[in-house]
Amino acid sequence: MKISVVISVYQSHGATARQARHFARMALPDDVEFIFVDDGSDPPHRAEDYDLPNLQVLHTGNDLAWTQGLGRNLGAERARGEYLLMTDMDHILSREAIEAVRAFDGPYMNFPRYFGVLLEDGTLTQDAGALREYGLAPRRFARGGRKLYASVHQNTFAIRRELFWELGGYSRWSCTRGYHPGPRQGDDCHFYTKWKHWARDHHAPPVMGPPIYVFPIGEYHVAGSTNPLGLFHDLDHESKVPQHKEAQRGR
Repeated sequence: MKISVVISVYQSHGATARQARHFARMALPDDVEFIFVDDGSDPPHRAEDYDLPNLQVLHTGNDLAWTQGLGRNLGAERARGEYLLMTDMDHILSREAIEAVRAFDGPYMNFPRYFGVLLEDGTLTQDAGALREYGLAPRRFARGGRKLYASVHQNTFAIRRELFWELGGYSRWSCTRGYHPGPRQGDDCHFYTKWKHWARDHHAPPVMGPPIYVFPIGEYHVAGSTNPLGLFHDLDHESKVPQHKEAQRGR
């Protein structure tokens, strides 16, 4: 197995179905597997709900607040791939990005993000009408040569599975500080900092892969919505703050 695509999921049943159809349309080789890690959705996600080869659906089974990083750890534990390709439900992996990881022999790869949406049948589109329907802020349509460019975000990356564990995976401490705990304090930032230190010590240059895509939600949405058209979970930030003493102490 070359690649394990790992996605933590909470609710977001509509987006998950679109992602599964998107991956199925690629007809990828058997050396690519998919792992959806369900962190307490109601109803639970099940592998049989999706017509996607090489799919595992795991369940975290804990009573902590939404802890995406711990879900990623569980996915990495069950992964068989040489590389982990970690991504989010609102990100859309391109076939080019997956093929780049299949051909990759380095430690770590990031990806530039552009705005796009997955239609109900799993088709990726950057049609201006569709992006407006999903709420892309009008100012994003007029950016010169960077039209529809979003950013590079450290929460979608490919990494050698052995290196992921050499870095300790996601720390429980960083995963239980709340939904959006503050600048440079979240699980993605904490893990990315560990990678940067490793890269510095091992003289590993950054590698940028082909473009991926991102739904226009949150800061990119005209009204700041994180759940346009009801595709994603609608938990507010306050409801995600852990209330468990074990979580707060990082146990």
